[in-house]
Amino acid sequence: MPAEKKSELPNKLMGQLGKKSDRDLAAEFNLSTYKVRAARIKRSILAFQYVSWTTEKLALLGTMPDKQAARLAGVATSSAFMKRVSTGIPPFGKSSEDAKFQWKAAHLRSLGKVPDETLAEELGISSSVVTAKRNSMGIMASRPVKEIRKPWKKQDLAMLGKKPDTIVAAKTGRGRRHVRAKRESLGIPPFQLHTTIRWTQKTIKKLGTMPDHELAKELGAAVGTVALHRRRLGIPAYGRNPKTK
Repeated sequence: MPAEKKSELPNKLMGQLGKKSDRDLAAEFNLSTYKVRAARIKRSILAFQYVSWTTEKLALLGTMPDKQAARLAGVATSSAFMKRVSTGIPPFGKSSEDAKFQWKAAHLRSLGKVPDETLAEELGISSSVVTAKRNSMGIMASRPVKEIRKPWKKQDLAMLGKKPDTIVAAKTGRGRRHVRAKRESLGIPPFQLHTTIRWTQKTIKKLGTMPDHELAKELGAAVGTVALHRRRLGIPAYGRNPKTK
């Protein structure tokens, strides 16, 4: 009589995927690292990150290929990629929109002096194009000190827990620690990066037909989750597909 088929992995281990490194979980449950990693990737769960992302390391992302940034930061290429997409930093290289836009000296002088979103609205382009240009020139984002402790507006509070603290900080002109402290003081749980998506054929067909952050917003998921699934399927990012104009 054939033995009863056991579950793929222990439930206790499944609950720890992405919360501990694949290697540590494999050793703890006496399994191969490959098997643990495969189970995590199958469920679109991001790998556990040991990296301490300093301001200097973050400044590298998007200004060069992820592989090169990872080497300079002393981290794995996958870590650099996931950190970049999770913080909304566009990849290195010009998108179709960026390639068409003609930057003038006056535009360049405004980089870093006003929020990217403000300059983008003024120029009639997406904020990702402005961010990519600013990063490529090594210019830090606008962070007016006088606005760090400004009163919280209803629309600002509405973003807490629904977007990563880093994104809320950038959009409201506050420090990440200030945003986190405010969120925790209100008892709001952090943004869930590992949102599970049911990848239907209809949803998959949308990959690469629009920016990852727009599809992520439509699906109610993290940008990193969408970008990672698109890369696994070998689908070029929006603006880099020869069929996309």
